[in-house]
Amino acid sequence: MITVEKLKKVYDDTTVLKSIDFTVKKGEVVCLVGPSGSGKTTLLRCLNLLEVPEEGTVTIGKKTVDFGGKKLSKKDTNELRAYSGMVFQGFHLFPHKTVIENIIEAPLVVQGRDKKELVAEGEELLQKVGMLEHKDKYPDALSGGQQQRAAIARALMMKPEVMLFDEPTSALDPQTVGEVLRVIEDLAKEGQTMVIVTHEMNFARRVSNQVLFMDGGYIVEKGEPEDVLVSPKEKRTREFLQLIKE
Repeated sequence: MITVEKLKKVYDDTTVLKSIDFTVKKGEVVCLVGPSGSGKTTLLRCLNLLEVPEEGTVTIGKKTVDFGGKKLSKKDTNELRAYSGMVFQGFHLFPHKTVIENIIEAPLVVQGRDKKELVAEGEELLQKVGMLEHKDKYPDALSGGQQQRAAIARALMMKPEVMLFDEPTSALDPQTVGEVLRVIEDLAKEGQTMVIVTHEMNFARRVSNQVLFMDGGYIVEKGEPEDVLVSPKEKRTREFLQLIKE
């Protein structure tokens, strides 16, 4: 489903991703963990071409993009993005649109689909994430957890094969973290392929098939969650896990 090979990303004179390689199988959940500044969010954004790498290749579904020195075309960008839906830590809902209007905006504008059909589909998704009763509210009338669940439904409206989550609970208060994590866990049970940047280690243990521990722009260690998060082989992984326990 996803193959990343020799991916490199440079900002100014700083190399933030250094020859990244990993694969995600269809139906797998992969969690990216590690200290702040390790390259996790940059890697996720490269998968959706919100950041363009300098070197390497990314394959999602049937689309492969090679970044080896050639300029990225709009066609390549759109074709790769068509496979994935992105959920950000800051929700990014349109403040002047209601929840249901936010949900249907992309397929309405991008795909030109029938509005009545989209509203029906959107209501189904809002029911799924526990937000149907809030469909006619504006974002500023919602809690952070409610806004994030609406953002998840919005990403699902485009029927992506892969869902990308960038620290989906980092902007939430402790009371609303659980409601968002439960929605993501339900998606995992349904077989949704996902790549998730998270600081929630217990969640990563429960939901993921594979954990990638990143530090300094490298994948330092990868494997099953129990191996990486409970019995890590690498010293740097052990040090990180010890620090977050303290």
